[in-house]
Amino acid sequence: MTTISAYKDSCRKWIGVIWLTLEVNLVAGTIFGFAALFKVLPKYGVYSYYCTSASNTTAAALVNCGAQTREYQNALTLGIAFFGLPSALVGGLVDKLGCRFMKLIGVVFHVVGWLALALVQSGRDYLLYIHTVFSSIGGIAVLITTFASSEYFATSRAVISALFAGATISSTMWFSIFQRLIDDGHATIGHLSYIWMSFGVLLFVSAFLFLDWKFTLCKLPYGTNVTFEQALTQTNDITDSETKWYIKIYQRTGIWNHLLSPLYILVVLFLSVLLLPSVLLSVIWYPWVHYITNQNTVLANQYTFAFNVSTLSALVICPINGFILGRNAMKNGKQQLLNILIVQTISWISNVALCIICMFVTANVIIPALVINCIARSTIVAGSQAVVATFFPSEYIGRLTGIMWTVGGLGNCTGISDGHVLSFGTNIAKNIQEREA
Repeated sequence: MTTISAYKDSCRKWIGVIWLTLEVNLVAGTIFGFAALFKVLPKYGVYSYYCTSASNTTAAALVNCGAQTREYQNALTLGIAFFGLPSALVGGLVDKLGCRFMKLIGVVFHVVGWLALALVQSGRDYLLYIHTVFSSIGGIAVLITTFASSEYFATSRAVISALFAGATISSTMWFSIFQRLIDDGHATIGHLSYIWMSFGVLLFVSAFLFLDWKFTLCKLPYGTNVTFEQALTQTNDITDSETKWYIKIYQRTGIWNHLLSPLYILVVLFLSVLLLPSVLLSVIWYPWVHYITNQNTVLANQYTFAFNVSTLSALVICPINGFILGRNAMKNGKQQLLNILIVQTISWISNVALCIICMFVTANVIIPALVINCIARSTIVAGSQAVVATFFPSEYIGRLTGIMWTVGGLGNCTGISDGHVLSFGTNIAKNIQEREA
């Protein structure tokens, strides 16, 4: 390879990083901010038939739309489930067929999902579920293929994969911006949905410009950079294709050598456990803030908007964590463990602090909780993904990433559906309704 061609390939790679970061920010994790539309959807009559009215001789009719809100919550929960649970399958297809192939499939799900939201209205209420499911599958396909594209780099993998993680977290803000634009009369949910659907063109173009696949047609001029891996990985990854799967597990060969490694198990457990407080806080944030501000709806809406927009800070916090993890990691195993220890310690401290501070029922803890949540969520997500992208072989990065997010998704779904959490949210809602009455 000549110096000129190497320079062109390097420029193309870094342009791809910027482009893919923008894409991930626009479409990958929007489902986690979907709750911001709960106050917008009733304007379009979505599941309005669930609202019941009761009247008496002394008061005007009162409308109870609790069942309607529960339908929105069910759609959100289903979307979050389909964002995490299919990740292992998506990761397997990425390793088997390549990032480009999987991303093209993701484009189809993305377009269908946002078209469904554009057409949702009274009488077509079911389209809300189609949106959350299809947009989530499209989002996770875009996300994992983008994470896997870090294999084109050597020493920059940790920072790049952490940057992608930050872009995913910050994509939570878009539905809050939708809500503000719709409430101010500047746009409708249909207009915004068609705009987001059109981003499928960007996804399609980037799939051919910056991602590769296993077919010989339209291959990229560059491939996986394994310089960093040669210094870190062992030589027992090459296995006989005829070896039985259970023998591979017993002998810990191929991908099983990495799935059963203490480092990978630790990372998966950390993500599953430490991401849970941030996910739960995003679910109960509005009722919690509404309660401790003495049912001040205007103030609660402002804090909720700030909560979602504050995720932009992940674009700064995540790359910092990636830099810490990747710093001098090529030197030896002790340096790797030290870097991981630093990031995971920050994750533990910030998550414990978040759990403690949310126990105080006072408005003074709202801003500290918001700040600590940004640090905690960014650190655990960026740290986990950067470890997988940096310290494991590229040929398994799709499956290792997918399995990690599937296990994390199972943990989050289990935690959200826990009876104590649901009863806690219900008690807060009842308290709010009683005080307003």
